[in-house]
Amino acid sequence: MRRDPQPAIMTLFHSLYLANYLKVPIMSQDKMFDDLSERMKRMQVKAREKAKKRDTSATLKRGFHAKGTGVRGKFQVRSELPTHLQVGLFQPGAVYEALVRFSNARGEVLGDLNKDQRGIAIRLKTNPAENLLPMDDSDIQDFLMTNTPISFARNPVQFIEVGEILLGGIGGVIPKLVTKYGFKEARRILGVFLAPLISFKPLQMNEYWSRTSYQFGSTQVRFLIRPSAGSKMLSSSQQLLGVLRSLMQGGSQKDHYLREKLREALREGEVRFDFCVQLFVDEKRTPIEDAYIEWKESDSPPIAIATLIIPKQDLDRQLQQDMERMAFNPWNTHEFTPLGLINLARKNVYDASASQRGAAVKSRDQ
Repeated sequence: MRRDPQPAIMTLFHSLYLANYLKVPIMSQDKMFDDLSERMKRMQVKAREKAKKRDTSATLKRGFHAKGTGVRGKFQVRSELPTHLQVGLFQPGAVYEALVRFSNARGEVLGDLNKDQRGIAIRLKTNPAENLLPMDDSDIQDFLMTNTPISFARNPVQFIEVGEILLGGIGGVIPKLVTKYGFKEARRILGVFLAPLISFKPLQMNEYWSRTSYQFGSTQVRFLIRPSAGSKMLSSSQQLLGVLRSLMQGGSQKDHYLREKLREALREGEVRFDFCVQLFVDEKRTPIEDAYIEWKESDSPPIAIATLIIPKQDLDRQLQQDMERMAFNPWNTHEFTPLGLINLARKNVYDASASQRGAAVKSRDQ
């Protein structure tokens, strides 16, 4: 598998940074990616072994975002689109089929009311003349987002390290983070985790961010989706009451609370999100490499360039099964070229994770 080259000075910079700050041995970029891929696969095995204590039929899942709910949708580009944003498939009025997977962020399949972040993965069929099937690996565009505007990780090594700590059990997370990184860095990481955990927002009411940066035409961007104007939203008190009712009902209403709320919403009608981009301003306010630094809306206001439409539907059991065999990856792309070291690592680590669980992986040899 060919890896995209990085300038030598950047590779050296990252190696020295990892060695000095995170006490990671200096290694080549390729070796680092191979090491991270092997660690991801070990995490998947460990998560399965933990799951087998609850369910002996448990299988290998994604290394992160293990529990998901899939739906079908449409992705419609805005008819009034600035010329400099008319890039590739983003042509005024264009419509594409979409498959959408909402998820809990952890690598274990746990109840929806467990403390966790949420994610969304969107796959488009970039050829409007063809239907989008779950196993498609040609003419596709993937968008991956999470409901925090920044990453907890400064780099791909820290991303995997924190994942390993989380898999060891929530009770030991704080002392392990403090021991490994010190109090100040542990507090920063926990702050990112805790931000979305204080609410019980249904999946369709969250805002989701790419966190990492991408080349889009002649500019660099981050992207996000947010509920469209007029979307049904619940107050914090309404969310809490809904959770309490689900806890009293138990069963599916408790373990699959977020899935059931999405099911209820889609039985009532369609769900819409605005797909937006934030444009690069400068390295201080909108850094390309640092996914742990927020691109503030006051510096780079989001520009809505498309609408994700999830029509009224019931949750299709076959679609849920098919989606668990899909392999979303930011490198399944036409117009959004991933930038930065974290994105570069994701190409290999995500493919390794997908292959480990038997999912269809798109060949990236060029």
